[in-house]
Amino acid sequence: MIFDRLDEIWSNDTRPFLVGSNGNIKYSEIKNKKITDIAKIKCGDVVALVGDFNENSIATFLQLIEKKCIVVPLTKETVKQHSYFLSESHAQHLFYEDKLIESYKNINTDYPLINELRQAEHPGLILFTSGSTGKPKAILHDFTAFISRYTTPRASLKSLSFLLFDHIGGINTLLHMLFNKGLICNIPERSVSNMLNICTKYEIELLPATPTFLRMLLLLPDLESIFPSSVKIISYGTERMDQPTLTKLTKTLPNVDFRQTYGMSELGILRIKSLARDSLYMKIGGEGIETKIIDNILYIKAANRMLGYLNASSPFDHDGWYCTKDIVEI
Repeated sequence: MIFDRLDEIWSNDTRPFLVGSNGNIKYSEIKNKKITDIAKIKCGDVVALVGDFNENSIATFLQLIEKKCIVVPLTKETVKQHSYFLSESHAQHLFYEDKLIESYKNINTDYPLINELRQAEHPGLILFTSGSTGKPKAILHDFTAFISRYTTPRASLKSLSFLLFDHIGGINTLLHMLFNKGLICNIPERSVSNMLNICTKYEIELLPATPTFLRMLLLLPDLESIFPSSVKIISYGTERMDQPTLTKLTKTLPNVDFRQTYGMSELGILRIKSLARDSLYMKIGGEGIETKIIDNILYIKAANRMLGYLNASSPFDHDGWYCTKDIVEI
């Protein structure tokens, strides 16, 4: 399924797709990597995968999707919550990067939304909310619909893998680079100085970041002179940006294009357009996206939204609208 599309995109291309501490890795090497005990996994199985943006984890992720499994990406940073994530996702197997660690028997796999994917023979993706307003919710996506947003060709860029493996922003970066013959760089340590050094070493063009990271960036003395000249775009999201920080960044780094991102795990990363590189105002749209405003609150209807929560009631109304709870100012 996914390999047919990627094979066509990467046909006869010998450039590396992944760079970092393990050297330069081509797409073909990731596709053909041998994954321990992958043959034990069946179509429709729910498989948790503890990983990062390295060769082993990406290869396992893609091969599980190819087998039409339902993948639950996790990271070692959330190990204290893994038992909860495994239970709430109804995981049948657990991989650590490219090795099958455990299979769970007597798991109740007769769950309506999961069965819907199995009957359609579609792969799936389960992500968890942050849990800031209660226990994390298990979000189920039909992966076939999820990747349809990547069919429109975009620019090939060299990108840092800043957001984590279990975050929709991190998955978005991975898929965007895969479907556009880009390059992704694995980061073993996400300190400001290390990331700037990596950007220089690998001539990174796209730096996805959070406003918190960018505020830390501004604390560096003489930032304009030490900032890597290869970086052309800084995309920021996942939390609220403040105008003073953005204004200072755009003045300090005049040759960098700052792009705000907007999205949520339930709907995916949406296509937006900022009013200007130094403006927080943005227009939301893109293929299959509808918006409306009720009492200054933004509502979104997305064609490729999640199927639903596995452990909570649906947040969509009877017409499919999702209340973002974000206040709109025109």
